[in-house]
Amino acid sequence: MKIRKILSLAFASALLFNVACSDDDFVTETPQVDYANGIIIANEGGFTTPTSDVSYATNDLGGIQNGIYSANNNKEILGNVLQTIGFKGENAYLVLNSPNKIEIVNKHTFKKQATVTSNLVNPRYIAFTGTQYYITNNDFGTVKKLNVYNVSDNSFVKSINFDRSAEKVVEAGGNIIVQTDGVTYDTTAPYAEHPTGHTVTIINASSNTVSTTVTLPSTSGIIRDLVSYNGFAYVLSSDDAGSYIYKINPSTGTYTTTTLTTIPQVQKLRIDSDKFYFVDYSKVYSMNINATTAPTAPLLTTTGITSLYGFNVIDGRLYISDAKNFSSDSKVYVYNANNGAQLTTFNTGIATNGFYKN
Repeated sequence: MKIRKILSLAFASALLFNVACSDDDFVTETPQVDYANGIIIANEGGFTTPTSDVSYATNDLGGIQNGIYSANNNKEILGNVLQTIGFKGENAYLVLNSPNKIEIVNKHTFKKQATVTSNLVNPRYIAFTGTQYYITNNDFGTVKKLNVYNVSDNSFVKSINFDRSAEKVVEAGGNIIVQTDGVTYDTTAPYAEHPTGHTVTIINASSNTVSTTVTLPSTSGIIRDLVSYNGFAYVLSSDDAGSYIYKINPSTGTYTTTTLTTIPQVQKLRIDSDKFYFVDYSKVYSMNINATTAPTAPLLTTTGITSLYGFNVIDGRLYISDAKNFSSDSKVYVYNANNGAQLTTFNTGIATNGFYKN
């Protein structure tokens, strides 16, 4: 466990070790921190090495603690390829796609509560309704499905199969929306990318059946991202010609389009305080969610970043990770989401891929 040297007073106090004396020995307890008051950071780790773990940053960014899963679970190794983290009630759900498991931990202590392995084949992303949770499984071969589990006891309910993909998944308006198309590549160099199709699928969360398959325009490129905001689903598609954001009604499947023809190859989309934030390979843009024209200049241009990997906007702060060579520690950059000013940087684990408000 690595702890950043510069700590806020409250965080430093919380990390004090409690030492209990007995006749025979001294017992040192795990540092007690309430992780539900800050930013949880997912470190993917290596694909073939069990180097996944989780980092934590205090809300004031004054305290950083790496390796919090291992530190709070008797040095247990989490595994490899921590794909994403979801939150429900008092728990955080760590989805690991290489070992085919979900580790459920208490969001305050990060102590393990349960492990789920039933019917998982390369699990990817997670979404929740009131009583159930949904995991996409996508092995990029024969399995493309959405698994349904009960929150109460983690029991498996059913799988819903798709034709081409099962990637991002979100809850919007009480239904579950699944990215059911993505990208494929040429089998020989230069390995150009192509869309597998242009669909997202709406699942009725009451019956856990397909309600509607939404087919987006074939001219919109490859589906890159899917997010939920204020009861709607937003899909990002892009190619060399331009980028498009589709606002999808989760009840009807109808959609409206925001066109970004001057900004091609947008890769990631987030929404915060009624603003879109999106990233090409080195620039971050922002625009009002109701704007009809694309921004003419980026909010910021990243410099010195080898591989822009993780990205999120939380409460007016923009978080970016540089995964570097995917085998050494990542570096996180935090910016003011309004003016692009850099606030701080710090190191995290291998291949940092996500930031979450806990």
